[in-house]
Amino acid sequence: MLKLRSIGLSDFAALEGRQRIGRIRLATERMPCAWIWSVRTADGSAPDINTAKSEFREAWKALKARTPPEQLAAAYRAMNIRGDG
Repeated sequence: MLKLRSIGLSDFAALEGRQRIGRIRLATERMPCAWIWSVRTADGSAPDINTAKSEFREAWKALKARTPPEQLAAAYRAMNIRGDG
């Protein structure tokens, strides 16, 4: 199950369980403002947070379906170098 953890004002870490897997944030530097999301090798933008969450969820499912478990484990280790996820 995917969860969001606030890491700043309109900025969220996306988690699966306790593992950080990506990010969704409001890009106020863009005009018009947009919610941007990233999950490993995929990213996108959406006009609202709910659309961004939905698109993120679909991208994550697709990534997991095509990535062997060993590669996901290696990616998790790389993402956890700061010890915060």
